[in-house]
Amino acid sequence: MIEGWICPRCAASNTEASLVCSTCGQTRQDDARTVATPHDPDGPGFAAITRPGADAPPSEAVPPSQPAPPAAAAYFAGSEQAPPESGAEVGWVPPSGTPPPEAAGPIPLWRRLPIGVIVFIVLIAAGAIGGWYFNAGRSSTGELTKAGDLQAVDLKVGDCFDLKDPSADEVNDVTAGPCTTEHEFELFFVGALPAGEYPADNVFDQYVIDNCNSAFGTYVGKAYGDSALDIYWLVPTDDAWRAGDRTVQCAAFHPRVHRLTQSVKSTNQ
Repeated sequence: MIEGWICPRCAASNTEASLVCSTCGQTRQDDARTVATPHDPDGPGFAAITRPGADAPPSEAVPPSQPAPPAAAAYFAGSEQAPPESGAEVGWVPPSGTPPPEAAGPIPLWRRLPIGVIVFIVLIAAGAIGGWYFNAGRSSTGELTKAGDLQAVDLKVGDCFDLKDPSADEVNDVTAGPCTTEHEFELFFVGALPAGEYPADNVFDQYVIDNCNSAFGTYVGKAYGDSALDIYWLVPTDDAWRAGDRTVQCAAFHPRVHRLTQSVKSTNQ
């Protein structure tokens, strides 16, 4: 068995008699790794490597002509660092100034959603934001506090509003808001006809006379016949009636003052 030692700088095998490494010229140190090379007449010998200061038997064998194991070679290659102290683990050390790799974080939710879902969510959000911006708003007590679009059937007594198209035959939605903002109409009565066939015009007219005229005097403070104000009413279309809408709505307006800025309630006009 031939005794030798392993160069701590380049991991080359050297004979016991050598005081410097035959490969890199490194001077032999007392804690250099030792190697015992068994003689094998039928094949190449193998160098048993022992870490410095370890009393345990060799744990790994490599051919004597091969470089040191990757872990040890990576530790010493291109570095001026000394071998690890006795008992220290040998491992890879990043070169000076090289930041450690960042750990991969969780994948954001949006990166896991199909593009169609993203577009659908964006459209819903845009619709919600647009609806909030353009629609009328009410307080917790039901009073209009924000001007905007409102379906005509959702008008309540005390709401002030404008028709979007006064010449239109049908009114689907209106521009409603607080009565302190400019407006033309103010709703003062909401009633409903009994179920049945769609009423003729004269039936609607009679219902308005019987119900809206009396409600006008109570709301405004002056009888309809003596008031400077007039009555405008909304009734359901044939299609709305078949869908179950029986609502009749009556609003007060001033025929000579089209832009009111206050409520007509209890004004005795």
